Amino acid sequence: MSTPGRHADAGDAGRRTAPSVGRNDPSAGWDDDLDTAFGPDTASTPTRTRPERVRTATVVTLGVVGVAVVIVVVLGVILSGVQRGIGGVFPDPEADRERFVATASALPGVTAVERARTEQTSLAGYDVSALLQVEPDLDDAGRRTLVDAVSAAAAESSGSGVRIWATVDFGTVQVGVSDSRETSRQRLDLADRLAAIGGVSAVRCVFITGPSGRSDEAADQSVSVTTPAAGDALAAIAAAAEQTGEDVFAGVQVRTLSS
Repeated sequence: MSTPGRHADAGDAGRRTAPSVGRNDPSAGWDDDLDTAFGPDTASTPTRTRPERVRTATVVTLGVVGVAVVIVVVLGVILSGVQRGIGGVFPDPEADRERFVATASALPGVTAVERARTEQTSLAGYDVSALLQVEPDLDDAGRRTLVDAVSAAAAESSGSGVRIWATVDFGTVQVGVSDSRETSRQRLDLADRLAAIGGVSAVRCVFITGPSGRSDEAADQSVSVTTPAAGDALAAIAAAAEQTGEDVFAGVQVRTLSS
């Protein structure tokens, strides 16, 4: 006859001898937790082979090189555009110089256009200068008409960042002409009045050539008279020239040179 107490003890013993999974083994259930959180294929991510890594690095390198090449090309186009001129926005001094030379050469009374040159005066600023030889027997009206025509040609030929400056050689008188007709006429008037002073043999009424370019401002004019006189006569001519300069082009400095 079985004893209930003994059967109960045997069952308890069986339960006590079974392994206590989860309480004593810390790794139990770990794989199940990973599968639940990340999926059953978490540990099966493929590792790239060496050829695959090489191909990837090559593609990245080529991409970087390609971008660098594009940047260099774009910068080159921009810089060359500044030098050559793009759509009238950037300076094109050589084209402006050629246009002025062609226009001035065709003007009545002009016999030659010499020493046409381009000078850079700033990052995007240029002066174009030239010497115009003209017929020496032009009368006063013809000289004024020619100066007006040269000034108009300078204005039409000047582009963005480019100014045209011409010296018109009438023989014993040289006059600077810019794209300002008013100032160009003022220089011609001053030159004619200086030439009318007794004892003056030559007059030069142009602009100072400085590192920052030429200007129509009175302080930037280069005005001189030449005379063979000496002593008191030289002093008298110098005084008359200075007064004439102040009367016609206030602010200019007139130099008197003895030949």
